[in-house]
This record gives sequence, C-alpha cells and structure tokens, in this order.
Amino acid sequence: MKAYSTKHSNKTSQKYEGVRSKELNNGDIAYYVRWSDKNGVRLERKVGTKNGGWNEKKASLKRIELQSKASLENQTKNQQITISSIMERYLEIQKLHLGASSYKNCKGECLVHINPFFGSYPLESITPPLITDFMLSLNDKSNKTINKLIDRLSHIIEWCIKEYNLSLRNPAKAIKKLKIDNARERFLTKDEVEELLKVTKAHPNAEVYYFFVLAFSTGARLNSVRNIKLEDIDFTQGTIKIQDFKNNSKYTAFLTPLAKQTLQDYKENIIFKTPERTIVRAMQNILNTLFNAHLESNDRKHRVVIHTTRHTFASHLAIAGTPIQIIQKLLNHRDIKMTMRYAHLLPHSGREWVERLWD
Repeated sequence: MKAYSTKHSNKTSQKYEGVRSKELNNGDIAYYVRWSDKNGVRLERKVGTKNGGWNEKKASLKRIELQSKASLENQTKNQQITISSIMERYLEIQKLHLGASSYKNCKGECLVHINPFFGSYPLESITPPLITDFMLSLNDKSNKTINKLIDRLSHIIEWCIKEYNLSLRNPAKAIKKLKIDNARERFLTKDEVEELLKVTKAHPNAEVYYFFVLAFSTGARLNSVRNIKLEDIDFTQGTIKIQDFKNNSKYTAFLTPLAKQTLQDYKENIIFKTPERTIVRAMQNILNTLFNAHLESNDRKHRVVIHTTRHTFASHLAIAGTPIQIIQKLLNHRDIKMTMRYAHLLPHSGREWVERLWD
C-alpha cells in the first residue's frame, strides 16, 4: 500500500472522542481511531480516508466497534458484565444518535439514577423484584418520571443483549407501567397570563419577557423557544420556524399580535443569550411567586412550571373550539393520542356540528 507523508499536523476531533485526522500530500484526509485493548494498552488504527467515504462520525462508530470487541475479550460470561462496566460505551453510542437535549436527558437518567442503583449488579442478577425495589426508591418522583427511568433501564439491557450476544431475557419488560393521571393539567387563565406578562415585562432581563411572549404565541417547548432566532421569523406572513428537539423535526408556528409587536423592532439575530440555567431559574422563581406560593411541596398536579405555558396554549385553543387535528398540528404532536388530553375542553362536544349537519 502506498504511504503518504502528511502536510499538516494531526487534528483531534472536537466532537468525537478518540478520533483524529490528518491531511495527506495528495489532498485526501486520513482518519485514525484510538482505543484500549483488553490489557489496557492504547492502540491506534487508520480506518479510512475521506475519498473512501469516511468521516469523523463513521470513524467514531468504528472505534466503538473496536472497543466492544476488546471489551468482549476481557469479559467472559454474563455475570462479568455490569451496568457500570458498559455505561461509558452506551452513552457514547447514544450521543451519536440523539440530539443535544435528548442526550442530556439520557445521560442524566443513566448517571443520576440507574448507574448508582444497578451499577454493581451483574446483568443476570437484575430481576423484576430488584427493579421494583428501584421503583420504590423513587418515591419522591412522579409516575411519569419512574416510567421513563424503567424505559431507559430496559433500553440499556436490550442494548447489552444485542451488543454482547447474551442469552438473557430483559427483566424490565415484565414490569407494569405506573398509571399516569392526566385528568387535570394545570393551565393559566387569561387573567393569569396577562398578570404574568405584566410582571415579566418589568423584569431587568428582557429575555424573560420575550420567552413568555413567544411561548404563549407558539406553544413550543422550552428548548424550542430558546432556539428561535430573528431569521426564523417572517413578520410579513406572521410565521415562525420552530425546531422540535424532542421529535427531531421542524414545523411552522404563528405570531400573535403581541409577539409581532414585541419583536418587530428587535435588531440582533440571536434573541436568547442568557445561559439556560440562569434564565430558567429566573422564570421559575416568578412562576412560584405568582402561582405556587400556597401549594404543598409535593403537589405536582397543580404546580405551575415553565412547561405550563404549552398546556395553557393548547387548552385555550381547545376552549376556543379549535379542531383537535389543528391543535395536534400546532403542538407538533406525532400521535393524536397526546393531543386528546385537551379534547374535554372543546365546547359542546360537537353539538354545533350536528345541528348544522343537514342545513
């Protein structure tokens, strides 16, 4: 095989761990990966070139494959594979396939809850009773959160079974999901919305006010609203392009007159510059002061949080008689079952449609 000397120094990938590249004299780019073998010895291999169809992501996937083989050589049977031993590689793979927000949630579920509880257990020792003990340890969490953590545990175990070709049954699949009560979703009245906007308009950080104006205009989730830029807004058509990070899709929302009036003289493309943690804390403090002061600490059902803006948007659409399919479209719900929680708010339950059916 013909060898080429390099024109430039090695370039380490900023996005993918253990991946580097270097430019060859012929103008092509070679990709290299580094990993550790079963004895902990650091190894490096050239995996391909740009002209051969390779890139940093493909090289990273190859590195994960090589690491998996090395790990398999170092682990003989099921009992040597623990949640803790595979967690780093599992998260690396999830990072390749998930968006930033979804990966952040995944990492939190794994490192804050699942690994501390199950990390030292061999996979074959994880049983339904042990998973039930895990659920009982989460007594301060909502049923929805517990269900999400069981889904994550199931995904990890299923991934291990396929990754290591294990002859195990996934015990998490035998766990019955907890019932989630969606009968009463807290949303703000129109007077409460007006009060909130009045208070936030006087806030020293204008981004707090901009957020609530856009949230009540679009019904978008926190990350989607914070990622709206001026270039996404068409003031002539009254539309906003929304990036849905949960569904990994884009959709169109619309400007209310207040949103249009608030932002039409804004000059900079980036609207939200304040770090997420800082602005979220400021907004939640306002919501707590206005609406949560007299609630019990464990009353999640009636607590107003930032996501309440989305429920408020959808609930008032339903109260105004908006067809459920339109609400689904405006919320960018993939499954209309998610939207049906607002159906009970629709006026007359279809009476007006029947009365004019044969007109």
